[in-house]
Amino acid sequence: MLINKGLFNVESLSPSRPTRTTSYRASAPEPVNVVTRTAVSLEYASIRHRGHCPLGMYIMPSVENLLVWDAVFFVHQGYYADAILKFQISFPSAYPDEQPSVQFVTDVFHPLIHNQTGSFNMAPRFRPWRPKEHHIFDMLHYIKAAFKKKALDNLQEADCLNKEAFRMSVPVTVKVIDC
Repeated sequence: MLINKGLFNVESLSPSRPTRTTSYRASAPEPVNVVTRTAVSLEYASIRHRGHCPLGMYIMPSVENLLVWDAVFFVHQGYYADAILKFQISFPSAYPDEQPSVQFVTDVFHPLIHNQTGSFNMAPRFRPWRPKEHHIFDMLHYIKAAFKKKALDNLQEADCLNKEAFRMSVPVTVKVIDC
């Protein structure tokens, strides 16, 4: 169902930005064990607390599957200012022991986002994943920070899934030599 609200198409959220046509949802949700279901539910409840969900981000669990969350990120400043980015967070059935994955549905030219799949590399911040220390709100803040100039300038090429985007974002340093 397609619903239009002013300038934004609610289904794609941006008429000028293409979105991936590949669906990342499983056809039928797998049975979720009680530990994973409880951990994911607590994570969702925790993002309501002040400061847990970054400004400009909106998150909602999928209707079909508790282990898939749909998210929208409205970027307000930096190189990606005015971008509206859709992504999904997918929780593994072994959550919280295993790290959730993040895939951008909107095409984004970014060093940490794989150009073809939309996978976002969380490894620079969460290497290794520590279940008792790392939470979804930490991941959300890292995603937001990854779109800021300071974070882009500090990336290492080995961490980048999109090497071309990395090479274009690296500041050029010119050394002047007096003769």
